[in-house]
Formats: sequence, structure tokens, C-alpha cells
Amino acid sequence: MLLDYDVLSIMSMVFLGLIAIGYFNEKVLKLPVEIGLMTTAFLISVVILLLEMLGVTSIISLDKALNGLDLHEIIMNGFICFLLFSGSAKIKFHDLTYDKYLISSLAFFSTFLATLIYAGLSFYISKLVGIEMTFIESCILGSIVAPTDPISAMSILKKAGLPERISLVMEGESLFNDGIAVALFATFTTLNSTVGVDPTVSFFQTITNGIFGAVIVGLGVSFLLFQIFKTTKQKHVEILVSLAAVTTSYVLSEHFGVSGPTAAVVVGIFFATNMHKLHADNETYYSNFYVFWKVIDKILNGILYVLIGFSVLFLHQMSGFLIIFVSAIGLALLARVISIILPVYFFSRDASINLENYKGERQRKDQVAMAKLLTWGGLKGGICIALALGTAHQFTPVQYNYIVTSTYAVVAFSTLVQGLTIQKLYARVKKDLC
Repeated sequence: MLLDYDVLSIMSMVFLGLIAIGYFNEKVLKLPVEIGLMTTAFLISVVILLLEMLGVTSIISLDKALNGLDLHEIIMNGFICFLLFSGSAKIKFHDLTYDKYLISSLAFFSTFLATLIYAGLSFYISKLVGIEMTFIESCILGSIVAPTDPISAMSILKKAGLPERISLVMEGESLFNDGIAVALFATFTTLNSTVGVDPTVSFFQTITNGIFGAVIVGLGVSFLLFQIFKTTKQKHVEILVSLAAVTTSYVLSEHFGVSGPTAAVVVGIFFATNMHKLHADNETYYSNFYVFWKVIDKILNGILYVLIGFSVLFLHQMSGFLIIFVSAIGLALLARVISIILPVYFFSRDASINLENYKGERQRKDQVAMAKLLTWGGLKGGICIALALGTAHQFTPVQYNYIVTSTYAVVAFSTLVQGLTIQKLYARVKKDLC
């Protein structure tokens, strides 16, 4: 069992593995760091599975280790709060107000619609491959794969060379759609396990308690601890305060049953906004702060993408595996493009462009280009995998394997294919953007 090792031994193995995989990618694959780490881990996993199929080795001990490795707990209640804070601490509140209507409609309306579209289509795919899934159970899967992932948006898309405005839209959407996704997931899970629950009431109760409660917790903790942050002259104390703020807000959120990830995002934006107010004239004042969080971000992101790559070991061969894998990718892309049509149509215009000049062919080309970027740039990541792996107790083994396989297909494709080609897509459509 993995838990038989002491903490220091586990940390040693993790760091050595991360170094080996990272070095192999740097010298051989030469892919972007996160994608290279995931690709290498995936290839190692495939080799392990092939050797097991050939009878060269056995993965019984590996199965035991995987049983002791709760990825849902590690990701959701482990280091996700630090990654979310690290990313959101670079975004000031007024950065998001420029495209507030586009970001909010994508985060709420598009996530909700994509969930329902994916659920409806996957409901029929499950029947095609002989898996009994109710529509509500399909909605649980939809709520897992529909929202974009903030970690992927902040780590992969940042390096794609996209314009600042489009990057902020994608990051803003992914940071805030986590709350709506958790609310949908909780609502459909409750409906699936409880008879006589009003879905509308359950949804809005979850939204009110989960999101607004998280905002209150995040703002409250941030305001109190920032009083120390802004008066201390010790750089290490500033870092300690930020660590205390994000962990305390996350723990309190879990205690009160509200969204911990949303609280972590709120804390990050609060710190970024108020730090800018204090020292807007001196960009290097908080250099130690940002260097520390950049290192934390690199290490934890590396571990996260390696875990995603190794998550293929959780997949089990099942009837219709190829159909499930391929259809999951197609359905996710289709649900995404349909769900963003209305937000793009109504809110994609850059505020600097006069409305009188934004019509006809110019409007059409800009909206099509924006829709392509938002569709292809809607990456999925570790949070999706963690949520899927956390549903084992809610489904039969066959249903659970279907959900994990579908989720992994969507995450792997969006990271390895969409993540590697988004820059090329932007190069093709940038002439059509206003």
C-alpha cells in the first residue's frame, strides 16, 4: 500500500519522479511543460498496461497502490486551493469588469446549457453501448465534463500567445464556472439519491449556499488577514499571511458546506486587487511574493499533470470502449460550441469598438473567430478527473467505468490536442478578430 511509506519517502519519490519525467520532456519530447509531463506519464502508463497484457509483469501491487491513492481527496482537498490562489492572485477585480457580461454568461449560462446538452446526448450513447443510465445520472456526468478547468486555462493557455483580453475571458470563465458546476453536480447527485426533491429549489439553494457563502467566507478571511499583510515589512510574513488566508478560507468553506475552490479564487482576486492599490507605482515591491507562488504553482501543476497522465491506469476495459472514448470527445465539443453561441452573439464585441462600426461581415467574422477560440480553448483538467473518481459510491461498477472513461477521454483530448493546437488556431483566426 502507498500509505505504508512515511511522508518523507513519498515526497522523495514524487520529486524524483517529477524530475525524471520533466527532464525527459525537456530533452526528448520538448513539449510545453504541463503537456509534456502528462504525455510522458501517459506513455509510461500505456507501457505498464501493455506489459501486464503480455504477462511480462503483474500490476496487482500497482492496483493496491492505486486503491490507497485517493486522487479525489488529493486534488480537491489537497493542493487545488494553492493552484487556484496562485492563478487568481494575478488577476485584479477591475481586469474582469471589462468583459463582465461575456465572462458571467459563459460561466453560468453556458456551463448550465453544456451540462444539459452533454447529458442528453450521452444518455443515448450509454444506451447504444448497453449501459443503463438515467437522465439524471447522465446529468451528473455532464456537470463533470461541461465546465472549463481553471488550472488548464492558467497554465496552458497563458503560454499560447493569446491576446490579453481573450486570455482574461477564458481565465475568468474557468475561475467562476467552478461554482456553478459544483452546484449542478450537488443538485443532480441529490436528485439521484433522494425522492421528491424539487430540482429548481435544490439548485438555487446550492447556488445561494455554495457560491455566495464561499464569497462571504473568502472576503471575510481575506479582509481580516490582509490587515496584517499591508502593515508588515517582513516579506516572509506576507507569504505566510497569503498561505493562511487561502487555507483558512478553504477549510472554513468545507466546514460550512460551501465551495472551497470559489473561496480560494475570491481570496486570490482580493489580494491581487488590494496589493495593486497599495503599490501600483512599484511593480517590483511584491516580487518575492510572486516568485514564491510561481514556484509553488510550477511544482503543484507538475504533480497534477503527472497524476492526470497516470489516471489512465484507473480505466478498465469494457464493452464499447472505443465508442465511449471517441463519442465523449465529440459530445463535449458539440455541447461547448452550442452553449457559447448566445453569449458570443450578444457580448463578444470589444468595448473599444463603436457599435456603429460593429455590424455586417465584420461582426460575423469576429463572432465566428471568438466562438472558435472559446470552443477550442475550453480545456478540461484535473478537477474533472477528481470529480469523476469521487463518484464510485454513487454508481454501479459499469456506470462508474463509463463515467471515468468518458471524463478521461475529454480531459486527455483537450489537454494533448486542443492545448497543443490552440496557438495555431489563433494564428488562423486573429485577422478576423476586431
